Amino acid sequence: MAQVSDWIGREQRRVEVLAPGDLARLAAVLDRPQAPLEVPPGWHWACAVETPRQSEIGPDGHPLRGGFMPPIAAPRRMFAAADIRFEAPLLAGVETEWIERIASISEKAGKSGPLTFVEVERRISQGGAPCVAETQTLVYRQPPAPGEPAPSPIAAPDDADWQTTITPDATLLMRFSAATFNAHRIHYDRDYATKVEGYPGLVVHGPLIALSLLEAMPPGRVVKRFSFRAVRPLFDGAPFEACGKLVDGGAELWARSPEGWLAMTARVWFAP
Repeated sequence: MAQVSDWIGREQRRVEVLAPGDLARLAAVLDRPQAPLEVPPGWHWACAVETPRQSEIGPDGHPLRGGFMPPIAAPRRMFAAADIRFEAPLLAGVETEWIERIASISEKAGKSGPLTFVEVERRISQGGAPCVAETQTLVYRQPPAPGEPAPSPIAAPDDADWQTTITPDATLLMRFSAATFNAHRIHYDRDYATKVEGYPGLVVHGPLIALSLLEAMPPGRVVKRFSFRAVRPLFDGAPFEACGKLVDGGAELWARSPEGWLAMTARVWFAP
């Protein structure tokens, strides 16, 4: 950890115009009739994305570690959680500043071996005014040993005020990967996902599940904060349900697997 810890505090900054085409591509993937000009909650994941050269891509499809991201050896990487505050409207066609910082790196013992957690702070602003503040939690771990049992599942709640069924087929996963410029091979390369990383199929993107939860909410409220935590992976070909219920000041959201297991939990806070 001594070498990896040197990455704490590392920062990168870029400035570019937030292109309307970024929103148009994600709108098509999410089956919206038209693209918005104001970035909806969570859609910043598809906006002004980084575009590393092919020579900078590692064997898993992510950019090579040791640049901005620390050189962690464990091969499996997952977008495990995020906490996002929406402070001001983020608009298409406007010059936008993105600042990212490695906030922390920590190791924990998991049931399947050591886990390395990396927290990345992201700040997005336009015209000098902060628009989005996000803290992402990424987790790195070793592939499962042959015959290793899956973690015990948790039953999803059954008291939803609303629910929507999403079928994450391979085409949807490929299109979402393209819209977010995410080349992680677990989402489109079945041989890699099953034979190298040990998954039973193509893995549904954590941000796609999170956006599905937001898209399923009844319209009419302004989201000021959104946080989520991945609990159990979902795979292509198996429809899942995006569920939610109103609570004081916001909503509780969750994704339910076809077997009824909890796959993601989330919380939304509305503007007063």
